[in-house]
Amino acid sequence: MSPTPPATARLRAQLLEFLKFRVLASQEGFFEAWIRDGELDTGAFRGWLTPLWPAAADLDAAALLQTLEQARLLYVDTPPARRS
Repeated sequence: MSPTPPATARLRAQLLEFLKFRVLASQEGFFEAWIRDGELDTGAFRGWLTPLWPAAADLDAAALLQTLEQARLLYVDTPPARRS
């Protein structure tokens, strides 16, 4: 049985917190292990994540992908915009 939308939102927020300092420390390097054919591989990510944070098993692939993309957006430093 899949979690309710509020439970999914709570799990995603907890996962973001779990990922925060890992992504901040590694930046894009954090995501490299789970890139397959230019895309994030949620199956490979889940394989790494589940032993560390078993609640991840309750999130479907779409929720994992959304959370990974959000972590990348929030925590990866982007170079400053170039001024013209």
